[in-house]
Amino acid sequence: MRSLSAWWAGALEHQAHRDARAPGRTWDLRLLPAALAAWAAGMLGTRLPLAQAALGAAACVVVLALLGAVLRVVLRAVADVVARGPAAGQPPSPRPPGHGAGRAGAAGGARADGRRNGPPRGSASWSALALAALAAAAVLLSAAADRPATGALGTVLTDGGTLTVTARVLDPPRPWSAPGPDAPAAGEDRTGVVLELALEEIVHEGHRERVETPATVFADGPAWAGLAPGARLTAVLRADGGQEAGTPVLRAAAPPGVLPAPERTAREDVRARFVVAAAGLGPDAAGLLPGMTFGERSGLDPELEQAMKDTGLTHLTAVSGSNCALVTALAGHAVLALGAGRRTCLLAGLGALGAFVALVGPDPSVLRAAVMGALGAAGLLTGRTALSLTTLAGAVVALLVVRPALAAEYGFVLSVLATAGIVVSARPLARLLGTRVPEVLGIAVAVPAAAQAWCAPVVVLLQPAVPVYSLPANVLAGPLVPLVTVCGLAGLLLLGLPGAPAALAEAALVPLTAGAAGTRLVAGTARLFAGAPAALAPWPDGPAGALLMAVPSAAFVLGVHVLDLRRRRPRPVSGTLRDGPAPPAPTEEDRRRAARRRRRRRAAVAVLALLLLAGPVLRAVLDARRGPPDWQALVCDVGQGDAVLLRTGPGRAVLVDTGPEPRALERCLQRGRVERLDLVVLTHAHADHTGGLPGALHRADVAELWYSTAAPGPPEQVHAAAPGTPVHRPAAGETRTLGDLRLTVLAPQGPAPRRRGPASSSEENDASLALRAELTGQDGTTVSWLLAGDLEEDGARALLRTAGPLADVDVLKLSHHGARNGGTDIIDAASPRLAVVSVGRDNDYGHPHPQILSHLARAGVPLLRTDEHGGVFLLREGDRLRAVPADR
Repeated sequence: MRSLSAWWAGALEHQAHRDARAPGRTWDLRLLPAALAAWAAGMLGTRLPLAQAALGAAACVVVLALLGAVLRVVLRAVADVVARGPAAGQPPSPRPPGHGAGRAGAAGGARADGRRNGPPRGSASWSALALAALAAAAVLLSAAADRPATGALGTVLTDGGTLTVTARVLDPPRPWSAPGPDAPAAGEDRTGVVLELALEEIVHEGHRERVETPATVFADGPAWAGLAPGARLTAVLRADGGQEAGTPVLRAAAPPGVLPAPERTAREDVRARFVVAAAGLGPDAAGLLPGMTFGERSGLDPELEQAMKDTGLTHLTAVSGSNCALVTALAGHAVLALGAGRRTCLLAGLGALGAFVALVGPDPSVLRAAVMGALGAAGLLTGRTALSLTTLAGAVVALLVVRPALAAEYGFVLSVLATAGIVVSARPLARLLGTRVPEVLGIAVAVPAAAQAWCAPVVVLLQPAVPVYSLPANVLAGPLVPLVTVCGLAGLLLLGLPGAPAALAEAALVPLTAGAAGTRLVAGTARLFAGAPAALAPWPDGPAGALLMAVPSAAFVLGVHVLDLRRRRPRPVSGTLRDGPAPPAPTEEDRRRAARRRRRRRAAVAVLALLLLAGPVLRAVLDARRGPPDWQALVCDVGQGDAVLLRTGPGRAVLVDTGPEPRALERCLQRGRVERLDLVVLTHAHADHTGGLPGALHRADVAELWYSTAAPGPPEQVHAAAPGTPVHRPAAGETRTLGDLRLTVLAPQGPAPRRRGPASSSEENDASLALRAELTGQDGTTVSWLLAGDLEEDGARALLRTAGPLADVDVLKLSHHGARNGGTDIIDAASPRLAVVSVGRDNDYGHPHPQILSHLARAGVPLLRTDEHGGVFLLREGDRLRAVPADR
């Protein structure tokens, strides 16, 4: 049996021979100007007013015609000069016999009449220029045609107003926040969700009109936050006016009315059965198996989703070119195995690709991959070689002509950049790595490295951080992707066959179980590297960060190509002859010593790599086995909002406020291993304190819910998000003992008086529940907390007049995220040993305010901030409080 070192040496020798025989790579750049022009036109066309977009398209056509006429005149003049031959008095240059006849048919050769064959010089550049101008004109015209500049929608977008729409939800709602009109002075924020709708029908001033237009809607309230993709609704929306370009941006004026779900289509039925089958194979398979098969990520665990984001593996759950290529190749090889010809195989592959796209949906990445595959197959059908860069450029032009808005979509941009990086830079990088590692390993490293280098400047715009372990994570997870995808596709095919659903579900479990094993390995890889030290390196955000990242990315790509060209350049054969005998050939013993040295070096590198990997693996295993510490309280990092867990027993706690976003709260409950919430307290009805309630209900069993508000009745999100859960509005003085926790309500003294119109922001803040919490440890000692919601100075004074000594506590949760309008009287009355504040990183409201920070410093009170420390466990050790980071 061959030793490992002998196999390694043989693999390197084989790679060196392959590399020496490989021809130099050239790229066909003729379609590249057209793709760049189409992209620029798409970026401009969706932002320019209608008249300017149409004028730009006409200008492209006019310029094209003028340049064509000028170039035609110049080329004809050049051709006439060439046809006249040498000047008078000069003998013709001698030619070998048969030169003209033998090459009369060659491109660029001389014909009998003295003119040249083939296209004239400059025709290639003229073709590229013509294609670029035509592509830009087509994209601009398409953008102008898609503009809702006429009809009721165009009128409302231009002049402002309200309209009633019937629409379908395209993407899950995403949280958003922005400073209020008086922020940061008052410190109040506006929060809600943003979602993409496909408008189907609009009603404006009594006129009904059918439309097919996507729109971006900003809304507030749990009814909007709970919408799922595919849901149909009616809603009243308003526009601010002045919108002449781009995707319509509307704001919700009222909660939506959800329409009855239409009868499920065959496509949706198959997908739903697949999701149900995957859910029974474990939590990792429930999220990753549908995602890696057809892009469905609704079941993905928030903690795993964050781990994949931190390790650069998010793209695995979005259908991309690799999935489309795999589907096409599998279908083509299946038909080929049955004895079909090349064209039949390609047509079968294209048919399978079309069915796959119909199943997945028109995601930008899928559209790009599908169009690129179709163009490549068409090239093969016509007998021409499919050049990847040309095919990619053609796909970009075709997609932008059909949908100009893709030019500004991050998914499409990243997909094209990743493909271009693989086409241009992966092969040179693999050749460089092939001199040190076997070919398979070199390709496994080169492909993700090239894609990441090209995409990095755009990625930092989405997430201003660098995933340090992205490359090794992709190298380890990459070989598992085909396994999971093939098994998922096999299960999907079985579930889609006509027949007995129960029997088909049983048959589909065989490939799905194998795919679930692959998803567990992918999830383990993500968690492993996400838990490693310094998994995310901070990076400047915005355009400055993108430009800063472009420098090392460009240097890396340029260095790879320069080194590859230098290594492949033929070495000079000239030299100096030296007198004397030739040096003696190395003996067998010399060769053995050199081989032993090489083996020792390789073994040292292997041991070093194993040690580097062993550290994160060991830490991840120990953290998983150890679990969270024996905490009393957990201050959750939920961004710009509040959420505090007070432990009542093993796996049980009381939650005070929920933060603005369900997934952030779910991650906090997961870190604390909380499975039951004995009580959920919503201190007041602002979204940064109530928006995460669906996450609490999804992640844990909720026994009871308390609320307070300045409105006469309970907040609508209470009934919308917690049907069947006991709901109570506690009064001041009410107490509740839950395990080791005793809660006392200190404020407000009573419900707000009835009023006309909604309560102001300040009135709602001052209606916050103020709670005194007493946590008793195993040694009988007690730690007291004061949690005062978003009380402003008036509300704090009212609290202190009635609370008396109950306001004196060990830990103070600063009211209103440390805003100035919370005042300092409550800090002086509480005289805490520790203060905590929950704020978002780089928030626009000035939280916590410098005046509050300086007052705490003068009082000698240490401060824990979630924007700086993340989530924090608070533990009691004797008479000391110890803080332990929760976000490990």
